[in-house]
Amino acid sequence: MSLLLEPHALYICLTQLLVPGFHWGLYITDEHGVPTRHEWAEVKGVRDRTAPVEAYGTTIINPVRESDQENRFNLAFIKVRGYMPRGFDVCALFASLEPVGGSTSWHTNRKNGLSCRTWLIRALALLQREGAIARDRPVQEIEEMVKKIGMEVELRLGNGEDVATLITEV
Repeated sequence: MSLLLEPHALYICLTQLLVPGFHWGLYITDEHGVPTRHEWAEVKGVRDRTAPVEAYGTTIINPVRESDQENRFNLAFIKVRGYMPRGFDVCALFASLEPVGGSTSWHTNRKNGLSCRTWLIRALALLQREGAIARDRPVQEIEEMVKKIGMEVELRLGNGEDVATLITEV
């Protein structure tokens, strides 16, 4: 089933994982509502042992569906209020968050506080500093609200409910 996202909007997408927790992706839509997913994620395919296991990446997602390309359920798309598109290069801005890339091991990345969630929260803070998100309070406060939304959807799924992807806002 296709999902419609608002044009010129910013969403946090929580995708179900096989382990506790969820993958966090940042979706920024264009004037037609077609999003580009920005995320800190596993580097797919064959890689050199000295190369990072995770990196910043982008993907245009069209159409947006309840399941991602790996058939994982998208639990929720959470619109971030106060987002206003600016004329700057978002990809270059986000690439500056980890200019040298991640480590060659997941353990080291996590030990250094680097995950899809922490990267996304830093990306939101950067957008707020650059004036693309106008909120009275720091965007870091969004993290707990988003976690709560994701846990509620996962609980409903765990209880056997037939749950559709939630579209909401914070």
